[in-house]
Order: sequence, then structure tokens, then C-alpha cells
Amino acid sequence: MPINEEEQKFLNYLEKLTGFSIPEVSDLQSYTFGYTVENNHVDGLSLFSCGLTIIPEKITTLPFLKKLLVRGNKLKVIPEELCFVSSLDTLDLSENRLVKLPKAIYSLTSLKELHLETNRLTELPDTISSLSCLTLLDLSENSLHKIPETIGALENLKSLDLSHNEIAELPDSIKNLKSLRLLYLGSNKLNSLPESIGSLSSLKRLNLRNNNLTKLPNSIGDLPVLSSLFLKTNNLTYLPDSLGNLKNLKYLGLMSNKLPLLPETIGSLKSLENLNVSSNYLTEIPKPINYLESLLKLEITNNQLIELPDIGNLKSLVSLKLDRNMLKSLPESICNLKTLESLKIDRNELEELPDSIGDLSSLKELDIYDNKLKKLPNSLGNLKALEILDLSKNQLMDLPESIGSLSSLKELDISTNKLTSLIPSIGNLPLLKNLILGFNRLETIPSSIGSLSTLENLDLGKNSINQVPASIGSLKSLKRLYLYYNSLKEIPSTIGELENLKYLYLGNNELTHIPNSIGKLKSLKYLFLRTNFIINIPESIESLSSLQYLNIERNNLKKFPASLEKLEARDVKIFK
Repeated sequence: MPINEEEQKFLNYLEKLTGFSIPEVSDLQSYTFGYTVENNHVDGLSLFSCGLTIIPEKITTLPFLKKLLVRGNKLKVIPEELCFVSSLDTLDLSENRLVKLPKAIYSLTSLKELHLETNRLTELPDTISSLSCLTLLDLSENSLHKIPETIGALENLKSLDLSHNEIAELPDSIKNLKSLRLLYLGSNKLNSLPESIGSLSSLKRLNLRNNNLTKLPNSIGDLPVLSSLFLKTNNLTYLPDSLGNLKNLKYLGLMSNKLPLLPETIGSLKSLENLNVSSNYLTEIPKPINYLESLLKLEITNNQLIELPDIGNLKSLVSLKLDRNMLKSLPESICNLKTLESLKIDRNELEELPDSIGDLSSLKELDIYDNKLKKLPNSLGNLKALEILDLSKNQLMDLPESIGSLSSLKELDISTNKLTSLIPSIGNLPLLKNLILGFNRLETIPSSIGSLSTLENLDLGKNSINQVPASIGSLKSLKRLYLYYNSLKEIPSTIGELENLKYLYLGNNELTHIPNSIGKLKSLKYLFLRTNFIINIPESIESLSSLQYLNIERNNLKKFPASLEKLEARDVKIFK
């Protein structure tokens, strides 16, 4: 579309200045390069990341300009002339090198959006108060130490981002921002908040992460529409009872503080969906937490809990994280959590699980790693939706037969226990992909293991296994087989039927020979035979067309077969 002659001359000048042709585009975004036209006048200009070091004073030759976007350049100063382009409603100066703003910025009275994030600003001019139409102001990632009192005049402001600065306190005038919906103050140096913050009657989202707050003002409970409150990584030691007045609060993030307790009023947060109090000093959870019927996600990781209160009324709960505490038991009422999909209780001191755990009909993930379990309830087999079960690093000596009823199970980790045998029903898991049984006391493996047709990873390392069943050859999906540090004297010839096997670890056993059938493993990349009593290597090894690594160190080989030379000629890395 043709444009005014003077405006065209200015665009031509910009093209020479930047070294780039500036195209007309249909729409402008922060990462666009081009201009838009309305009624034969340039009304939008975006010069994203083109090495611009100045905004020419002749910018005033674009009197109808509404949007100016110069993100990602090398601007150090803004010319006063820009402040007299009175038609501007959007100005993006982000990701530049600005140290200060011109005082004449007060002239941009039509401005609605001002982006100044990622610059080097150390202060704001008091005249910022004149931008009375401003609805969005982004000052994140600068070096601001304070905010002028005059900011309270921006009564139409809806979004204010001051995160990643060096602000130590907020002006009391912030109470006048009655239209403010989003306030981001994360990663500053705030030690406290003014009581006046409770006057922000439209505020929906308040981010105070990574500051030095030790307490919150009582007025925090006066924010009637607040839905998200982010307080992660502060020094909070106390929460006011007024917190319970936030009837519309859906997210409350309190992780990484110094809280020894939570207020009883937390049970009044009827809209709360996500509560995270991980990494505090909590020794107990208040009983009213059981009133949070809307709660979907509860995280109490890394505290000092010894027991849990009744949580059976949390009927909407989907995820419960209790790991890294000192829990010795779980309440029987846990059986009421019919919507629970993920339960993490690893790194506690649990000695047993309640029988009612089998009633968690929606449970998909159960992590009980590093506890003190000696036995499992039969009811565990009722978890028909369970896909991931981690029982590693406990004191289990046997498993209930009901484990074989976990028809949806894909990952089972029972490593680092005291198992001496496996139940035959282990072969009844039709979807199992990963079976980790290392660091136990197993001597034999049931032949039923060959029924695990979807198994891809089988770890049997660090046991006392003296025989592998021939049925192992039926594991057609197997990619990794770990049998290191056992008492194996032979490997069944059926191992050659593992057509998808890529990694085979047989080190530290008592093998004297390897079956010829090993040459059928066309997918094998890594073969580890170190520290055995192997006398000879079968010639068929040269048929391993995918092999990249072979370790036969510390064996009883009298001579190396010619096939090894052929492998070396193919650049197979061989350790003899």
C-alpha cells in the first residue's frame, strides 16, 4: 500500500541505517521485522534484532505511529523526540542497553503498553506518573533499586512486572493501583511488604519468589480475587491467619522457606487446587487441611513430618508428594483418595503399607524408594491402573503373588532389597518394559519371565544367580540385559534369539564359554564379558554386525580367535 512521501523517505533512511530491507507486513509482533500501514500512513514499525544503536530523531516524521517495537538491539539512549510521537500506544524497548529514560516520557499520554525488560535501568523518572493510559508496564531484568511514589498514579495499570531487579521496598502508593491484576516482584531484595498491598482489590496473581521476606502483612488476606500466590525461596517463618480469607486462591507456593508450621486457617481455602510447602521445617500438618476438597496437587517434600493427619476428604487429589520426611506409617484414610494418580513417599521410614492402599483405583505411579519395608500387602495387586512401581532400597525378602495382577505395570524397580527368589506370577505383567532386580540375593529366575513379551530392560546384576532359564530367549523386545556380578557358569543358547538386544553385560561371573548362538544378535552394540573364566570366544562373534564395543579382559583365553581381527578391522573397540 502506498504511503506518505516523507514517511517513505524515513523508511529508506532506516534501511540504510540497518542494512536490511524493511518489508510491509500484515501484523506486528515483538519478533517481527517490518512495518504496517493504515490509511496510507505507517502505523506500526518493528525493527527486531537488527543491530540498531540509535532511534533517529526523525522518528517524528511518522506522526500516525501507534506501535514501535525495537526489541533486541543495542540502544543506549532514547531520544527526546520519540516522546513527542503522541500517537504511540505500544512501545517495546526491551533487550537493549538503556541506562535511563528521558524525562519527557510524560508526553506519551496515549501509551498503553511499555516494555522495558532486560535493560540496564537503575531508576525511573517521576514523570512516569503521566502515562495515565498505561495498562502494561514491564521493567523486569533491570537494576532498579526503588520505585517512585508517583507510580501510584497509574490507575489503569493491569500488569506490572518488576521481577529480577534489586528493589528492597515498595512505595506505599502502590495501594492506588486498583486495576492491577498481575504483579510480579520475584527475584528482588524485598524484606517486607507494605500493609497497603491489601488494597489491590483487582489483583489475581502475585509473584514474590526469591526475595528476603520473613513474614507477610495481615492485609494479604484482603485480596478478594487473588488466585495465585508465589512465595518460593524466601525466609518466611510465619504465615498470618488472614491467609485463610483468600477464598479464590487456587495456587499457593511456599516451598523453600523456614516455616515450622502452617496456620489452622489454611483449611478455609476452599478453592485451593495446588499447595506446595516442600523444603520447610514442618513437623506436622494442621488437621483442617482435610477440608481442602478442591485440592488437586499437594507437595510436602523435604520436611520433618513423622505422621500425617486424616486426609481422606481430599476427594479431588491427583498428586501427593511426601518424599524426604520421617513418616513411619500412612493413615488408613488414604484409601478414600479415589482420584489419586501419583503417590511419592520415597525416602521416609515406612515399615509397612496400609492394606487400604489397594483401594487407590486411579493410581498410576507409586514411589516407595528408600524406606524400611519388610513386606507388602496382598492388596497391592488391586492397583489395576498402576504403571510405575518403585520399591527399591527397602528390606523386602519376598513379594506377594498378587504383584502379577498389576496388568498396567510398565516399570518395576525392586533393586537393593533382600529378595532370594521371584514369584512365578512376575511373568503375568503384559505391558512391563523395565524390570530392575539388581542388588538382591536372587539365586534363580522363574521360567515365567520369558512371558514378558514387551520387556525392554532387564537388570539382574549383583545377585547370586547360578542359572538363567532357557525361556529368556522369548524376550523378543529386550534391548538391555544386565547379568553382571552373579554366579553363572553358563548362558543358555536361546540367548541368540534376542533379536533386538543391544547391550549385554555378563561380567564378573564364572562363565567358561559363550554359546555359538551369540552370533545371531544382529542388533548387539555392547558386549561385556570381563572377569570370567572364558577359555575361548566362538568364531560366530564376527557375525555381530552392529557391535561397537567388546570387553574380554581378565579371562582364561589361551589365544584370540581370528574373528577378533575382523572385528577390529571394522573399528570395533576391543579390550583384551
